[in-house]
Amino acid sequence: MKILTPIKLTLDISQLKYESSGEPLIDIAPRKIGDSDKCAIEEAVRLKEKHNAYTVAVTVGSGPEHERIIRDAYAMGIDEGYIVEVKEYENLQAITIGEIIASLAKKTGPYDLIILGAGSLDTHSYTLGPIIASKIGVPIIAGVDSLSYNDGVFEARCVMEDGTYTYRVSPPIVVTVTTEANEPRIPTLKTILRSKKMEIKKLTAEDLGIELKRIEIEELKRYVVQRKKIIWDAGEDLEKAIENLVRVLTSEV
Repeated sequence: MKILTPIKLTLDISQLKYESSGEPLIDIAPRKIGDSDKCAIEEAVRLKEKHNAYTVAVTVGSGPEHERIIRDAYAMGIDEGYIVEVKEYENLQAITIGEIIASLAKKTGPYDLIILGAGSLDTHSYTLGPIIASKIGVPIIAGVDSLSYNDGVFEARCVMEDGTYTYRVSPPIVVTVTTEANEPRIPTLKTILRSKKMEIKKLTAEDLGIELKRIEIEELKRYVVQRKKIIWDAGEDLEKAIENLVRVLTSEV
């Protein structure tokens, strides 16, 4: 079994700060592997341990931070890592990233499983998995909360609002996992030291025959909900104050 895990260098939204005007300070925001991407790495490594799979990670971007997240994947147990070097990677269209991953999969594969996080921390588009599946022409199971492999078949469980669904599909397949899929392991000192010696392979979009298409961001600001600043004195007539509150709340619906 051979597994490809695309991972993304995302903004750590929990530590994002803003100007007084509402503009986010993106340049100084810390970056990390997305939470669901870590779960995808963990799932790939578990399949490696149980079924002797060979695992590969890939990220799109350039610079030392992308090398760092590939080495983080190595430290968790990934066998081989690629960086597709693209400058100004933040503005790439999702479909372009999907084309890059699909092209790399065809070049370095075939893969029995392509597994990635269901959505990134910063854009939350949830479209990359379906794009990759459509470009390669294989089935996809999205939003997986539990994944197993037995007798040549992947079994995925997805918890939805109206119930729990179980899917069984033979490889090749694309799977996107949620943060409920597992608890990612914490690398040991030994695996961290080993990861620093492992080779990171690098390609360009031109090597893969991909034309880069970007989006243009006109404006980016924090969404602010203005406070109503409506105050009632409920000391004398609590019942009337409640009626006023209900009236205001229902008028907003």
